[in-house]
Amino acid sequence: MAATIKQVAEIAGVSKATVSRVLNDSKPVRPETRERVLQAIKALDFQPNSTARSLVFKKSRTIGVVITDIANLFVSVLVKGIEKIAFNHGYNIIICNSHGSAEKEIELLLMLHNKQVDGIVFLTSRLKKEHKSFLREASVPISLVNVSYDESNLVGIRIDNSKAAYDITSYFLKKGFTRVGMIRAPLEDQYTGQERFDGYRQALQDHGVPFNEDFVKTGTLDARDGYRIGREIIKENLNLEALFVACDLMAFGTMKAIFDQGLKIPDDIEVAGFDDVPMSSYYHPSLTTVRQPIDKMGRLAAEMVINLIEGKKIDQWEIVLPHEIVLRDSTAKDAYKPLPTPE
Repeated sequence: MAATIKQVAEIAGVSKATVSRVLNDSKPVRPETRERVLQAIKALDFQPNSTARSLVFKKSRTIGVVITDIANLFVSVLVKGIEKIAFNHGYNIIICNSHGSAEKEIELLLMLHNKQVDGIVFLTSRLKKEHKSFLREASVPISLVNVSYDESNLVGIRIDNSKAAYDITSYFLKKGFTRVGMIRAPLEDQYTGQERFDGYRQALQDHGVPFNEDFVKTGTLDARDGYRIGREIIKENLNLEALFVACDLMAFGTMKAIFDQGLKIPDDIEVAGFDDVPMSSYYHPSLTTVRQPIDKMGRLAAEMVINLIEGKKIDQWEIVLPHEIVLRDSTAKDAYKPLPTPE
């Protein structure tokens, strides 16, 4: 027969309320008292009833996670980071896949809110007015990943997408290249689409290279679309010297298309991606890319929302993490021709 909280209290010589405080870390308990309770729990092999605890303390110990697509390598690494921290703090997670649909995102956010999760981690590519309305009215703490929105009870974890795109484009331009293309995400995707495109254009402008709209294609951030666009670029004889692709997964498809058309990377064209998903270093050739600290983004998103749930002080409501340019075999390291860095 399973042990009860009453039996734990009797063995530890404390009240049931004190045992509950230790279990839920809800109020301070003297170290020696806490130790007696923990010893009693261990001796009885006591397993707290999470459902009962939720009813009593009005906490579900559950965090909802709304993501775009679990099949996306960026997302899967992010979720692992969230899961790691949540489990370490005694929280379960509910993963909800929106498949990139804004309408589905709203539906999932409302569902999680109605199920009284303790907090939500939300990854999206854009914030529409329906999103903002929910975020303003939500009564639970929320962590936003890869977006920025100034509202109470919200924390944000992201990188500077525009600066990162600027840096990788500048890397090519400083080699003396003038025919640098980009495969971008749709511009309605505010952060991975518009901001990365803005960084690309700004780098061209600052280095005195005219923008050519023929060098820019739009894809849907998956390998299949990357392959389609790669074939299109070769067919159009654009003679690009380098190509910046807005995510690694799409870059993999683009690189295969280039190979299938009989060209070599980096000899005929150099390619760079964005994210630094685990496969980037194992693909052949290994992919030069912008490294986002994806696991850290997930861990911080979980830590921040748990801090809000537990009423801890938040000193920084938005964290902009640093990015890094990782040079690998898809770009020729010996072709670098420094140009003056723009003021």
